[in-house]
Amino acid sequence: MKKQRLSPEQGFNAMFVFLDRYYRRTGRKAELGILLGELQMARNGMPFDPAAWEDWLAAINEATVVPQKGGSR
Repeated sequence: MKKQRLSPEQGFNAMFVFLDRYYRRTGRKAELGILLGELQMARNGMPFDPAAWEDWLAAINEATVVPQKGGSR
């Protein structure tokens, strides 16, 4: 994967998308502690929850899509 730089706004939006998806996926329960545990980095440099990395990359991709005129972002 090529390196990408995010603006502060894009980074914030990516994190929002990431957390929102987690919130929806867990039945809208506030289980942030579990999320943080899953996001801790293992010795191999990846999160303990392997799906978290893919979710993060998908959130970055969604947050960096150029909005169409009249779009919500």
